[in-house]
Amino acid sequence: MCRYGVPVSVAAEVQVVVAPVFGTNCCVVTSRSSRDGSRDCVIVDAGAGVAAGVDRLVREQGLRPRAVLATHGHVDHTWDAAELCARYDVPLRLHAADVYRIGDPFGTLVADGGEAVVSGALGRELSALGFDPAAYRAPVPVEGFETRDGWADLTFGTVSLRAVHAPGHTQGSTLYLLPGRDAPDGGVPDGDAPAAGARGGTTPDDAPSGVALTGDVLFAGSIGRTDLPGGDGLTMRATLRDVVARLDPGLAVVPGHGPTTTVARELETNPFLA
Repeated sequence: MCRYGVPVSVAAEVQVVVAPVFGTNCCVVTSRSSRDGSRDCVIVDAGAGVAAGVDRLVREQGLRPRAVLATHGHVDHTWDAAELCARYDVPLRLHAADVYRIGDPFGTLVADGGEAVVSGALGRELSALGFDPAAYRAPVPVEGFETRDGWADLTFGTVSLRAVHAPGHTQGSTLYLLPGRDAPDGGVPDGDAPAAGARGGTTPDDAPSGVALTGDVLFAGSIGRTDLPGGDGLTMRATLRDVVARLDPGLAVVPGHGPTTTVARELETNPFLA
């Protein structure tokens, strides 16, 4: 029901399990080995049908899941979160502004007084692949995090990443940024960060300076839609200008759907970043 993507190696390793529903990229982010030889991991965007593939990775590689994260609250990024949270006894974490979606993922895709066009299409896609929309379960517990000045550093065991608020697709859309080797800030924009294009540390020229898990904010050659409930075109434009365009061009990008890319490539070729 799922296929594996190519691992991306930085200070942490990112392995991708692709969901059959809408091709959601579920990322297993694994730390380097700790002193006792164990490796912690977090699971980002548990789309429908990824649980078996994720569990296979966890068992084969001796990983210790510390949390399930979501780049945003749409159900194609959270369907298997309940199963994985229960299996590993870990919480689902996502930006506080999208927590409300988790309890009613289909209802939150319907505009006030509008038709359930999008949620209906999603339900049909799920049904066609053997997933009963009525069988959706909300994960427990769900823990929202806040960002201050647009970002927050999160640590789960030995896995550390930076959550950068990037609204527009949804109110709580978030980029998760992982540093590259010897690049502790991973090119993340904040008040003290260098200008776009500057890199920290001594990362080799042929290695990414880090990885950005961009959810449905940024795709290879495109961006996420803004016409769904909670989306906003003006907000998305501000996010692209003030957040995405300021990322280190050396970052590899694993989007919520579709092929991997780099920030540099998107800054050069993506028409929405021109």
